[in-house]
Amino acid sequence: MKVYEAIAQSLIAEGVTDFFGLMGDGNMWLWGAICRDPKIRGYSARHESMAVSMADGYARTTGKVGVAMVTCGPGLTQCATSLIAAYRGKTPVVLIAGEIMQGAKNSTQTMDQRRFVEASSARFHSITSIDNMAEEIAEAFYAARVHRCPVVLNLPMDLQEDEFDWDYDYRPSTLFLPPRMETPSPELLAPVIEKLIAAERPVIIGGRGAIMSGAKDEIVKLADRVGALLATSLQGKGLFAGHPWDVGISGAFASEPTEKLLAEADFVLGVGAELGYYTTEGGLIFPSAEVARIDIKPMPEAIGVIPGLYVQGDARRAVAAINEALEARQIRKEGLRTPATREVLDAPAHKFDAPKDGLDPRALGGNLGAALPKGVLVTCGAGHFFSWVGMYMPLPPGAEIQYSYNFGAVGQGLGVAIGTGVGNPGRQHVVIEGDGSMMFNLQELETVVREKLQMVLVVWNDGGYGAEVHKLVAKGFNEKLAQWESPNFVALAKAFGGDGVLLSDTSEIGAAVAEGLRKGGLFLIDARVSPSTPTEPYAKVYFGHESHAPLLRPVA
Repeated sequence: MKVYEAIAQSLIAEGVTDFFGLMGDGNMWLWGAICRDPKIRGYSARHESMAVSMADGYARTTGKVGVAMVTCGPGLTQCATSLIAAYRGKTPVVLIAGEIMQGAKNSTQTMDQRRFVEASSARFHSITSIDNMAEEIAEAFYAARVHRCPVVLNLPMDLQEDEFDWDYDYRPSTLFLPPRMETPSPELLAPVIEKLIAAERPVIIGGRGAIMSGAKDEIVKLADRVGALLATSLQGKGLFAGHPWDVGISGAFASEPTEKLLAEADFVLGVGAELGYYTTEGGLIFPSAEVARIDIKPMPEAIGVIPGLYVQGDARRAVAAINEALEARQIRKEGLRTPATREVLDAPAHKFDAPKDGLDPRALGGNLGAALPKGVLVTCGAGHFFSWVGMYMPLPPGAEIQYSYNFGAVGQGLGVAIGTGVGNPGRQHVVIEGDGSMMFNLQELETVVREKLQMVLVVWNDGGYGAEVHKLVAKGFNEKLAQWESPNFVALAKAFGGDGVLLSDTSEIGAAVAEGLRKGGLFLIDARVSPSTPTEPYAKVYFGHESHAPLLRPVA
């Protein structure tokens, strides 16, 4: 048996059924070997960075380790931004990278791959010998699973074609995973319980961890018991949609009513939400509140902008234990659920003037939300535009949304979207990306078509880098420096083998989404929005305007 065949066996034993990559000398034998198994599907990206982003998106929505393969040297260096984004998103990814033989005379593609990988915030594991190979591969997958981070598995090219003279025995990392701290002890939960009992104006914020653990019903039960308002982080968007005391997203993307109400909170409990800088708006959104967090991680990575209590545990089980303790003590309170709060929540929304230089982004967000089918998967890129999605696009029941903003890097959305689509076959998929981001990795539209993936792709097109445009205006510079005449994205989609439509009015988005879902494959919607209209966070931070964003209501 060749070494590359043994590595293929190891990957299959780790549960790999799909992987993403770009073939080269450093990985082609392994690629060929693993694809001999008809149950394994390899997806060829057109750029190495997008292969890692695809693995990132795949891991987020499947619960599996995302796997990518690239070649040596420049094949690896292309991946830096996507590796850091996966690290910031706490995504378990294993990137298998070839490496030129040490001392090779043809040294064109040689480099210190360890230093590069570690500078990119990933862990570096290398196969050092045939004798150690099985253990070293398992350690790489173990690190990705346990630490929820990207790991680069370094694969020396000279080792791959060696022969095994004995039977290859591989024990996958799943055999060695330690049990997680699922339900915290009563002693650890006691301070949180006492704070909830004492609080007069409590708020509970659910995040991605709450969604992943299925904690919604227990959180709602707890909030109903103590009179708490319900909010989410950006990644938890829509978790409590439809609940009468849901106040939407907390932080930089909060609505006007949410800002008013959270400012009154005296205790905030984050469940599966780290309550970081943006969710707390730099610590300013609930200035009078004490804070506690429940998270599966053993401890927070830093003190953070708002220190407070911290309890390790599974979100659903921990909140269920709190509910049981409060039931035993017959606790039930009004909290923030007062007529005054209801008056704030039910106040008429501010009326905005429609822009005259493009589609109204507020109306586009609202109409797009109304057009989404129940249970849809939404993937959203990063840029100025994604504030409109967060603040103005409601989600239908059963919808799931994934954002690619973890490193604040534009250009990641399309790769993440391909990975989420691959990981959810048969699920209707709508992707939202900015025009500037699209131009980073336009080549991956060909990947969508070639791999026969269904994707309705809305290009939120303001003809420039919107964030830079509004910052330039705020500082008195020429905004044209960050603007351009938009390419015809629909024509580009058609050139790659897809289809699409150019919107002339926001009211058309519903019919366009329906047509794209009916046709299947790649369907691109070019939505040319007003380039002069800043989002609420930008209007507040750079122009000193008060936020008038409405409280989103769920789509019926």
